[in-house]
Amino acid sequence: MVNFRRQVKLLGVLGHFFLWFATSAWPGMSAYGQEITRRDQVQFLPPSTGEALTLAPNDMPDINCSILDWKDDSPKPTLAVLCPPQDTFAPVYLYLKLSWLKSEDVPSLVRSITAQAKTLTKIRTTKSAAWVVLGVKENGTASPRQIWLAFNAVADIALLTLPPKR
Repeated sequence: MVNFRRQVKLLGVLGHFFLWFATSAWPGMSAYGQEITRRDQVQFLPPSTGEALTLAPNDMPDINCSILDWKDDSPKPTLAVLCPPQDTFAPVYLYLKLSWLKSEDVPSLVRSITAQAKTLTKIRTTKSAAWVVLGVKENGTASPRQIWLAFNAVADIALLTLPPKR
C-alpha cells in the first residue's frame, strides 16, 4: 500500500513537471503565443511591384460590365467597372479599376472619352491588356462613337458581395 502511494505521488510530480515543461518550452506553439487579429483590423495585400498584371484567359467571350467611375486626371486616367453589372444577379461581383502603367502609354484620345456612370460596357482580355468598349466623342458629332480601348494596368481589384436592392 505504501509502495502504491509512492508511485501515485511520483506520477503526480512527473505530470506537473511535464505540464510545466510543455507550457514554458514551446510558447510559440501555444494559442497564447500566436498573434490574433481583431475584427476591426484590416490585413492589406502586399504592395505591388509596378509590373503589369498578366490578364487571362485569352480568346474568351466578352464580359458584360457597368462603368462606375471615369476620371480623366493627368497623368494617368482611371476607369472603374463592376462585372457583371449591378442590375444582374450574381453572388460575387468583380470591381476593377483600370489604368496605364506609364503616362506615355495613355492614348491621345483619352480626353474625348465619354464614360458615364451606370453605362453598360464590355471587357475582353489578352496577355498584355484589358480592352474596354468606350464612347469617344469626335469633333462636331452629337453621339459618341464606340471603340475598344486598351488598358495595361490594374490599379485596384476587389471581389464584392452586394446587398440586395430594396
